[in-house]
Amino acid sequence: MDDDALAFLRVDPATLDPAPDRPARADSWPRIDIHSPERRRCSSCRALAGATRVVRPAGYGPRWHDQCRDCMIAGIRLTWEAGTPMEGRYKVTLLADERPVMEGWWQERATAERKYLAWIGEHGSRPGARVTLTDEETGDVLTSWPEGP
Repeated sequence: MDDDALAFLRVDPATLDPAPDRPARADSWPRIDIHSPERRRCSSCRALAGATRVVRPAGYGPRWHDQCRDCMIAGIRLTWEAGTPMEGRYKVTLLADERPVMEGWWQERATAERKYLAWIGEHGSRPGARVTLTDEETGDVLTSWPEGP
């Protein structure tokens, strides 16, 4: 899927910086530090990057893919339309009146639990808001806020 998303966004994998195979937060956060005078540019449109992730294009090994908000959303939509599941075992979902508003996937349960709590704090005041944490491997809803159906 990385190859398809990069092609869709017109990104040449050869132009992307090499990345560690499993980066830690300490590796990725400096890349998108908004206070840095040398802000990264979006790998696709060259706008200021607001996010980064490691991609694995065929034949190149792990590479940093820096993205602006709009290109990140375009890549997410491409993934959804292709029916390809996002990466990560644990999914956090924000619903408003039972309609999904935002979803995120994380490999580490502790990270997903922090996001779950953060989304409650950031979005819990929306009318009809519900936040769930699901184990995508088992299909079990691990927790839901507010409690109840």
